[in-house]
Formats: sequence, C-alpha cells, structure tokens
Amino acid sequence: MNNYNALTIANFIIWFINNYTPNRNLPPLKLQIILYYVQANHLALNNGTPLFSDLIEKWQYGPTIPSVYHEFKDFGINHISTARSILRPAGTGFDLIDFKPEMVDKSTQIEIINIVNNLINLNPFDLVKRTHKENMWFDHQEIIMSGVRGLVYDNLELTSYFRNKTV
Repeated sequence: MNNYNALTIANFIIWFINNYTPNRNLPPLKLQIILYYVQANHLALNNGTPLFSDLIEKWQYGPTIPSVYHEFKDFGINHISTARSILRPAGTGFDLIDFKPEMVDKSTQIEIINIVNNLINLNPFDLVKRTHKENMWFDHQEIIMSGVRGLVYDNLELTSYFRNKTV
C-alpha cells in the first residue's frame, strides 16, 4: 500500500471534483475537512495505517494540514479550480511534477471518491461544526481557540474514534 503526501491526495480530490461533480464548490476550508475525513476513514479501515504522512493540526476552523493550507490559501473562499504541481527530489535537486490522477492507485481513488461524494454538497461551515463536536477537537477547544498552533490529531485517536462511525 502506498503512503502518499497530503498534497497528492488533495490534488486528487480537486481533480475529481473539477472533472466529475456538478457542484464545483471546493474552497480551501472544505478541502481541509475532506482531507481530514479521508485520512480518518482510511485509518479506521486499515488498522491505523495512514493514507498520507502529513500531520493534521487542530486549528480554529477545524482540522488543517499546514502544507496544504499554504498551497491553496490564495483561493480564499473561492473554489479551487486547479491542482498544484508537486516537488519531487531528483538527484541533487528537485523536479516539479504536474499532478495526474494515476499518481493515486485505483482502490485509493475509490475510497477517496466515496468520502468526497458524502461531503461535497455540505456547507464548509456545517463541516466545521461537525468537526468541532468531535471529542478530539472539542476537548481542546479552549487552547485551540486561544491560537495555540502545533496541536495535532493523533492517528491512534482518529482510528479509535472513527472505527465504528461512517463519514
């Protein structure tokens, strides 16, 4: 099984929504929450094995992967219309690789598409409220809302919480 980085999975979500969903409404906030649920679902279905290696932090508006946030924050509240290129190590430097959906294996694509289809029509702020009700965020609400950064969702807590829940 592959272990992706979050940007590759984010790019797949963006590609899928832009090519296969009639409601093209994916602002960066919604992307972050969909990524969170994709990771949580994968952890629950795969005995705690993560889909991507990036840590998910507990931010004011819910789960956030900082690298993905910084990559797409320029879209603001608008729909993300294009995937981003990915930097890959190459010899002593780096190559900039354009995203292609084949970068994600078919079984993972199906897993992601199922989550996207369950969440894409929801309002981003309804998704924020949903994540804020989950113990992993709610129990740390005061410190999160004070602006403290670096609080991460633990893969074990996500696995345990989502093992018997549907996303």
